[in-house]
Amino acid sequence: MFAHFDNFCAATAFFPQSISPALWGTLLITGAGLTGWLLLARTPWSKTAAWAVLALVTQAWSFQILLAGHLIRAQLFVGWSGLLHGYRALFFGGIGFSALVVAAGVANRWRLERRQGTSADLRRIVCVIPGLAWLILFALQFFAAIDFAPADVRAFFIAGAHVRTGALQIMKSAQGLVILLTCGAALWLAAAEVPEETWERLRGRWERRNRRALPLAAAAWVVVVSSLLAWFVLERIPHLHDEVAYAYQAKYLATGKIYLEPPPEPKAFESEFGLLDGNKWYVATTAGWPAVLAVGYLAGLPWLVNPLLGGIAILLAHALVKRLYDADVADGVVLLLAASPWLLYLSASLMPHALTLALSLAGLLGVVRARNEGSIIWGGVAGLAIGAMLHVRPLDAVVLGVVCGVWWVSVAWTGFVGTGLPGTETGRKKLRLAPLVATVVAGVAMTLLFLVYNRAMTGDPFYPPINKFTDTHYYPGGNRLGFGKDVGNFGWSELDPLPGHGARDVLVNTNINLYLLNFELFGWPCGSLVFVFLLAAWRHWRDDALMWGFLAALWAGLSLYWFHGGPDFGPRYWYQMILPCAVLTIRGTQMFASRWISCAKDIRTHEADAAAVAPSAVRASAGAGKVWAFVALATLIGAVNMLTWRSLDKYYHYRGMRADMRGLKPRFGRGLVFVRGEAFPDYAAAFMGNPPDLSRDAKGPIFARDLGPESRARLQAYYAGRPVWIVVGPSETGAEYRIVERPGGQ
Repeated sequence: MFAHFDNFCAATAFFPQSISPALWGTLLITGAGLTGWLLLARTPWSKTAAWAVLALVTQAWSFQILLAGHLIRAQLFVGWSGLLHGYRALFFGGIGFSALVVAAGVANRWRLERRQGTSADLRRIVCVIPGLAWLILFALQFFAAIDFAPADVRAFFIAGAHVRTGALQIMKSAQGLVILLTCGAALWLAAAEVPEETWERLRGRWERRNRRALPLAAAAWVVVVSSLLAWFVLERIPHLHDEVAYAYQAKYLATGKIYLEPPPEPKAFESEFGLLDGNKWYVATTAGWPAVLAVGYLAGLPWLVNPLLGGIAILLAHALVKRLYDADVADGVVLLLAASPWLLYLSASLMPHALTLALSLAGLLGVVRARNEGSIIWGGVAGLAIGAMLHVRPLDAVVLGVVCGVWWVSVAWTGFVGTGLPGTETGRKKLRLAPLVATVVAGVAMTLLFLVYNRAMTGDPFYPPINKFTDTHYYPGGNRLGFGKDVGNFGWSELDPLPGHGARDVLVNTNINLYLLNFELFGWPCGSLVFVFLLAAWRHWRDDALMWGFLAALWAGLSLYWFHGGPDFGPRYWYQMILPCAVLTIRGTQMFASRWISCAKDIRTHEADAAAVAPSAVRASAGAGKVWAFVALATLIGAVNMLTWRSLDKYYHYRGMRADMRGLKPRFGRGLVFVRGEAFPDYAAAFMGNPPDLSRDAKGPIFARDLGPESRARLQAYYAGRPVWIVVGPSETGAEYRIVERPGGQ
């Protein structure tokens, strides 16, 4: 069927010459959704299924008008010419049709309620979300609906094309907002149509169920799904420059070395973040994550380390949130996290963020237990965990340390412990110095280890290797915190559109990361941050002060850095925000349900007909409960759509990195393999096949980049006796690696 359809596409200019896997995925999801609706059409779930399927397919269609793909670039809407001509016009028109259907559905529901003799639901919505709150919610969703295009940013700030680029951005943001509102309203209609008796029965079962095994089940789910993504989609190989560096650093750390002797022909073994420093050759990234990854290399399963860390993070999150709030909030948080496409993919990658999250959660849990219980042991755990973060992502460690310190010491002047929520420990307590000292001592010990490592590598404890790398490869002082025209000018114009770092860069970086967070966090079709935005619109801060403070501190601290992190694996620089965002989402949902019932009581006091009070109370309780149906449907749809689309559209062979060389490697024996092609991805993917050191007697094949006859001759002389192979990379073959010359010139 696929082949026949491809032939049809080749014969017309309307469709692409060959259907991409991502397009097939969208068509498959559309077909599956419609099939599911037909199967439920004659059941009490028919209306819920209809609106849920509309949200599902509308989100899937919206992916076809976005430019993401396997190249590194900002995720933007296709231009108007692309939207109005060719096959994308079908999906663009389909989104417009969905918006009209949803608008008609909302209007029809309101008319039906009025016909039944009450406008309570209308007034209740206005009561739950008053006018100013709606305005704040729409403003935040509008800002987070799509990111600023780099070219438009330069046109606006540098070329002075304010009117044109401003109008264009408003149109794109409005387009994104329409998609979010359409899907959000469809989900609301789907939740409202859930059969009440069935829903109450399901809710009763949930409340009566023993959920002790829930965190373990959620953790196991993360380990299994992330492992499957790592195996089948990411192919157990690096896909970013950073991952290549971390993986090779882990290889030689596993042998007990913190640096290597320089290779015989350094340019032929050059990779990003590799630094030739006198008689030392090493990877300049921080050593914390490679040291943990080295354990995976020693076990022969490096790709499994991050899935396991993802599962550990789930268990730590549950333990932490349960102590800060209660078991219900903790259960909701881990269910959201376990379904998060963002968490699942970062836990499948070879990036350090899963370790950072696990350490930050361990640090927070240690601080909570030491602060509330006076535990010296947990104080030491907190200091070790936060200090260990310095060896992984130093800025994140500093931000977390400041937040924990302020929150902990605040007990000295407030004397208050707990959140004030049911089930949490509350009371007036004094600051206990012993656990605080244990935290500081353990943190200082890890900091000293960080400084000792820097001194061993660069000769200066306050000069990290990554700064020496950027000073050497770009220009001195470019990679630093703070603001100025001379910061971050590395020529990454499609990711960092403006020179230097200032207030306008903070605005642009905030927009990019907030859009990606709204998009990737849970993958919700209505925007993942909708309940966080609602809490902000309600100005509800006090009970969740720690979470809001953590979010604000992360934003402020990371805004001091010139780069926003790029589009790889979501807004990964903001990854520590995943826990507070999940907590605030559950808290926002609880607040919505509480305000719904409260508003219903206020409205009932004005009802003239006493007979209408009882049915109104029942409807209010059911309506409040169905907000959880909204969350469940949004999470399920987001996971299905996002995991499918990211797997087919982006992360398989992302940035041209392929696992073909792994299959060829056994053929080479102890050969010397020259790789022709680009440094990245052609040589980068092959470089990972090198042994931990590049000495003459190293085991296995040696992979070097082919830099011409003279370079080849020098390497052949150094590695005398090794058979020579020449391989051409994918950037030249257009497909897999291909052997073009075997030993003996064959």
